[in-house]
Amino acid sequence: MVDYAEMSLVYFHPVRWSAESLAGEDATEGEIRSFTLRIIGDMIDRGVTVGDVSPNPGEDLIPWRLSRAETLSRISDEMERKSTVKDFIEICWFRTI
Repeated sequence: MVDYAEMSLVYFHPVRWSAESLAGEDATEGEIRSFTLRIIGDMIDRGVTVGDVSPNPGEDLIPWRLSRAETLSRISDEMERKSTVKDFIEICWFRTI
């Protein structure tokens, strides 16, 4: 994921799909969420920025400017609030800036 984030914006679903793969096919939603947050935490540790897509030309991401812990908490809260996995795309995007 980090390599992809260095090339372009990465939306939430590829991260989620990676977490599903790591968690295994019998994993609960809670286990998948845990793997998702672990992957995102590792991405942050390796220099990936989390934010929202920018509407401004020449700027692809608006960083959240939160601590690592605040970012993971916000993402976890958003995952719990969304009614379906397909809505996770609205949570955040990733990019190495």
